[in-house]
Amino acid sequence: MNIYWRWILFFIFSSIPFFGCTYTKAPLSDLAADSQHVITSETPNAARSDCDTLVITCIDYRFAVANQEFINNTLGLKDHYDHISIPGSIYNLINQETRSLLFSRFTSSMRHHLIKRVVIIGHKDCGGYGGSSAFGSEIAEHEYLCTDLRRARALIIEKYPTLDVDLFLESLHHEADKVRVRFEKIL
Repeated sequence: MNIYWRWILFFIFSSIPFFGCTYTKAPLSDLAADSQHVITSETPNAARSDCDTLVITCIDYRFAVANQEFINNTLGLKDHYDHISIPGSIYNLINQETRSLLFSRFTSSMRHHLIKRVVIIGHKDCGGYGGSSAFGSEIAEHEYLCTDLRRARALIIEKYPTLDVDLFLESLHHEADKVRVRFEKIL
């Protein structure tokens, strides 16, 4: 093959990734639906220096909306907190085998922002513990999770003694035809 054809093939193959990423047949209105390009706006009131709280929650979808409302409105942290959401959050902090994973995320937040407060929100019927049925009774589950929340606070304060740590335990409550999430502050 002569040099002329080599250059043509080189140009064609080196152009495929470039044109493949920039060319699309979809109209602009379909881009988000096809997950090709999504643009979001910046949070207008957010400022790096204002982020002094780290919130740790479980990823359980049943609590996600209630968590955001609680954090933003009840705790008054809207636009001023870092959020770590990890399966079985309390369990993973207490468990020696998985603690380093959570602490690595925690340390990153500490390094990038001026974290002074940590809020840990655990919940009943957590899959990390095997669900409510793993405890035998509602009282046993409540006591066990409260104990683990307190142990989590002790571990954090041991590593970062200047931090304030607030603990909450949430649970689902059926009222008439609605399901509500109840938050309990754990001392």
